[in-house]
Amino acid sequence: MSLFRLPTDYVARSEPCYFDDSPFFDSAIVHQPEIYEAADYFLQAGGRTRILDIGCGNGRKLRQVRARDHVGVDFGANIALCRQRFGAWGTWLEADFSQRHCAAIAAFADASTVVVCADVVEHLLDPAPLLNLLAQCYRRGAIVITSTPDRLKVRGAADRGPPANPAHVREWALEEYVAYLDACGMPATYAGHTINNNIARALRTIVTVHDIGIDRARASLAQSSAARPQQRPLAILAAYNEADVIAEVVEDLIAQGCDVAAIDNWSTDATWPILNRLAARHGAHVRIERFPEDGPARHYEWRRILRRKAQIAHGFPGRWMLHTDADELRRSPFPGLDLASALHVAAQAGANRVASNLIHFRPTDTRPFHPGTLQTAFNHFEFGTRLGHFKQVKAWLQGAALVDLASSGGHVAAFPGAVDFPYRFLLRHYPIRSAAHGQRKILAERRNRWCPDERALGWHTQYDGFCETTPGFWPSRDLLKFDGDFWRDYGLPLITDIAERRWANRSLATGGSLGLAPAHSHADAAAS
Repeated sequence: MSLFRLPTDYVARSEPCYFDDSPFFDSAIVHQPEIYEAADYFLQAGGRTRILDIGCGNGRKLRQVRARDHVGVDFGANIALCRQRFGAWGTWLEADFSQRHCAAIAAFADASTVVVCADVVEHLLDPAPLLNLLAQCYRRGAIVITSTPDRLKVRGAADRGPPANPAHVREWALEEYVAYLDACGMPATYAGHTINNNIARALRTIVTVHDIGIDRARASLAQSSAARPQQRPLAILAAYNEADVIAEVVEDLIAQGCDVAAIDNWSTDATWPILNRLAARHGAHVRIERFPEDGPARHYEWRRILRRKAQIAHGFPGRWMLHTDADELRRSPFPGLDLASALHVAAQAGANRVASNLIHFRPTDTRPFHPGTLQTAFNHFEFGTRLGHFKQVKAWLQGAALVDLASSGGHVAAFPGAVDFPYRFLLRHYPIRSAAHGQRKILAERRNRWCPDERALGWHTQYDGFCETTPGFWPSRDLLKFDGDFWRDYGLPLITDIAERRWANRSLATGGSLGLAPAHSHADAAAS
């Protein structure tokens, strides 16, 4: 590998062309749109106030980012156009990123800043000054977001340069680029792929996020864990007739570093005996109860269950709580960290509440579901299809106050002084495990148990389109593939609100489903 972490036989371009972005100001094509959406998200979610766009081009994408201060940096015709078009709206700085003095731009970056450097590094004969600038911004507390084309995705594994684009000097593959940034003092908090533009939407562009606050929190966690064990989060789980998955979900939560408090709503299948066996096996790590205490109720009273969950949580001040269900698996947003460790990182970073992004796993044929295979039987998913799917603020650090889950129908844990962690966690949802399961769950076990008062509030409507003739499975062509590239390909929408933005924009424009995946005509049976 070379200094740039490229193959030793890679041939770089020796004389790149200057890329004049001014002719593309009014183009319908927007390159790397998710980079700027992610920047906007981190600004809002983290209470940051400045966006610093290093290599801002014609500046139009910077205009879409909500911030108190907008700073764009480029040179030549690009920065001249920004000054002409936008004037005093932003601060427009001229700098040559191949020269060492560009590092002075780092003075504009601190813990209130998000820095964007989108598709710049590939244009430079010597990118060391640029990487030094970005590393200084990172060390000063800014969140730094970079992008560059993925050589292998664009041109194939055999490509050894020079790039086809005459303005590019060299192009990296994902692992090469991450290694190069790391060697330059820029470890990646997240690294994966993002869409190349708003039209083609091909996952061919590398994206990296760098956040020294998270790195410091992880280091602090490692040091404190070495000194004393961290208190385990408590997952408060509600179940009704979930015998096919309850054992796997509870065991998974324990493996993720959590304890479990399971509430059985008087299941009529084997859920309760299974919970008893789990409690006997895991001792203090699993506590179980049946609710209501006085026996089965006529209706499924979700508000009462939510209030019971809040009461349980109130008994464990200073401990992370998870409001979860028996058809859900929870995951950390940071590869290599389990759920418990990631929650402790959130606390170290100053947060006391965590949101998740939800994806639904779908059966794609009529095959039966076999217990114990939840994590292996499903390889197709979709993002949320309803507004409620994006309101998943269900993990919190329990304080002295009783949290309010009931007012939001369980979507948001509300309490005074909530500080949200800017990185969203992942909620993997398995509401319908097979066509036969869907028919039994919805038509036989759920439909006649909904509480009329809660239905009057607009709750429990997610299955209204499901009937005896509903197939109960989804065509795989209408879904996204869950495979080894999942986190790389969809991590950026999952740790931010990009998936929610796509849903909102699509719904406003067409009334359809999320633009990240093809729309399907199947009746929406998404929520549990």
